[in-house]
Amino acid sequence: MGDPQSKSASSEEVRRLDISDLERIERFRRAGYGGSVSDALHGLGVDDTVFSQRFKALRQGMQLAGRALPIKLHSQVDLHGVPGAREEMERKWQAEGGHPQKRMMRAVAEAQDGVILCFDCGGDVQPAHFGEMSCQLAYAHGCRGMLLAGNCRDTQYVLKMPDFPMFSFGTTPNAFGGWTIIEVDKPIHLPGHLTYYVRVMPGDFIFGDNDGVQLIPKDLVDEVLLRIEATFEKENEQREALADGMPIDEVYRKYGVL
Repeated sequence: MGDPQSKSASSEEVRRLDISDLERIERFRRAGYGGSVSDALHGLGVDDTVFSQRFKALRQGMQLAGRALPIKLHSQVDLHGVPGAREEMERKWQAEGGHPQKRMMRAVAEAQDGVILCFDCGGDVQPAHFGEMSCQLAYAHGCRGMLLAGNCRDTQYVLKMPDFPMFSFGTTPNAFGGWTIIEVDKPIHLPGHLTYYVRVMPGDFIFGDNDGVQLIPKDLVDEVLLRIEATFEKENEQREALADGMPIDEVYRKYGVL
C-alpha cells in the first residue's frame, strides 16, 4: 500500500480554510458525493484511500463526514470465572488511565466537535462492537458518526438518532465475544477497496455516502472541499441545461464527456 500523503500536491497548491469542522461537515454534505470526492482526490494524485465495499450504511442516504478518531480493538479470551483475572485487568486499566471505553469517550470529548469514530476490530466479526447507548454518549460529546470494521447492534434506536450515520460490516444482537480497546487515537489500518488496507491517521477526514467510504488525507481536506464545491456549481449548471433540452452536439461541445 502506498502512502497517500507522499503523492499529494505540493503545499503551495493546497488551499486551507479558517473554519470549524462542523462547518466543513455541513459543506461536504451539501456539495459532496462519492464521485466528486474521488475525482478531487485523483486530481491531487491520491488514488488509494477508498475503503472496502464491506462497509455499508445502516440506511441508504446516510452521509458520513468528519475528522477520524481511530480506535484499535483486539479479540480477548473470555476471563469470566478465571480467579483474579478481572481484578488484574482492572489494575491494568487503572494504570493506563481508566477503562478503555472511558478513555475513548474522553478523547471524543476533548476533540473538536465533528469526529468520526473509526474502529479497527482486527478482523473480529463475531460480536457487536458498538450499540446505541455508546452512540448516544459519543454523540452528546461531539461525535458525528462511525466507521466500524465490525458489527453494531441496537440499530432500530441508532436509526432514530438525529445525526449519527453509521457504516459497518454488519449487525448482530450479541455483545459478548471477548474483545477490548487497546489503542485510542493512534494510526490504524482498515480494509481497502483498491488496496488491501487503508491507513487511517488521527486527523484524516472521512467521507461516505451511498457509493462507499473514502479517506481524505488531513493536509488535503480543504483543497478537496473547495474542488467538490466548484464541481457542484458546475454540475448544477449542466443539469439545468440538460433538463432544458440542450442539443447533444452542443452538450459535448460545451461540457465535453459527462
